[in-house]
Amino acid sequence: MKPGSSGAPQLRVLMVGEIDPLLTTGARHAAFRELGVEVAGVDSLAFLATRSAWARRLAHLTLRTPAVYAFNRAVLEGAARFRPNVVWLEKPVFVFPSTLRCLRRGAAALVYHNTDDWRAQDRFHAVHWRYLLRGLPHYDLWVLSNAHNVREFREAGFAPVHHMELAANPAIRDPGEIPEDERQRLGAPVGFVGHWEPETERLLTHVARAGVGVKIYGGSWEDSDPGGPLRDAIQHRPVRGDEYARAIRCFDVNVGIVSKWNRNHTASRTFQIPALGGFLLHERNELVTRYFREGLEAEFFGTAEELLEKCLHYLARPDERRRIGEAGRRRCRESGYFEIDRVREVLPVLADLVRDR
Repeated sequence: MKPGSSGAPQLRVLMVGEIDPLLTTGARHAAFRELGVEVAGVDSLAFLATRSAWARRLAHLTLRTPAVYAFNRAVLEGAARFRPNVVWLEKPVFVFPSTLRCLRRGAAALVYHNTDDWRAQDRFHAVHWRYLLRGLPHYDLWVLSNAHNVREFREAGFAPVHHMELAANPAIRDPGEIPEDERQRLGAPVGFVGHWEPETERLLTHVARAGVGVKIYGGSWEDSDPGGPLRDAIQHRPVRGDEYARAIRCFDVNVGIVSKWNRNHTASRTFQIPALGGFLLHERNELVTRYFREGLEAEFFGTAEELLEKCLHYLARPDERRRIGEAGRRRCRESGYFEIDRVREVLPVLADLVRDR
């Protein structure tokens, strides 16, 4: 449904979150605009992004730094200036419940969006999420990517709840042909992009122990075994934007391991890797096997042994990898696995929400 057509109300959406075009919030912000929605944004990065690790940690734990107060003022000022009929808040850990109460006095519907697990197993989760959890009853719609959370929110009495699957970001573009020297520097036979978790380390260690070349980009890998088989594989840095796309294309096999702490079935890279034509070897689960056909558009594994077996199989068969990678790319386009497709799906839900207020 196009906003404003067939009697649908014209949406005016104020987005609150990390509005960087290379991040998922920024991709959704761009998608709203591309779909004809009037959209404005309050970028939390403008207030909370800092090079100071001490300042970041203080804001993360206390949620009461001057930057957090300034961000909340900016949210209220943005709503007063833009006069939205929808305020869409992404992972609003820094939004005070009092800010939500002020927003509710206006005419706008409040939408909670989160890709992370409200019951994540993180030692600081309860501290960092305390305002977010306290503010949950203030919303009019809850939009979630975590399938467990969709069920749990409904069981907790929140309604309506909408499942919005993760997606590829079209701002991260296919880099095309990559010179061999860059492939050697950036890539590896087997690659993984993502943060450290014990199970992720266990699975990739099984591959590295077999003598297969592995390279890993992402955060928190300092928590891994410093003397283990992955010590040379871990790059101890993230890759973003064009470099992220180039890394995917430089890996012969892109391993898809989802977060156990976050109870995920998918990650954004579940869709980003095939969208770029990369060969995806993903953990098998009931959701991802609906999105891609096994052995045709992606490959799947269920154990460390199967992961290694399929790495060895496909490393020896480059033509088969390329065929599956291209078929996965087509599936992403034809089935609508990009952020603009996810936003298009939620527009009728937002229109109904505004109409019913």
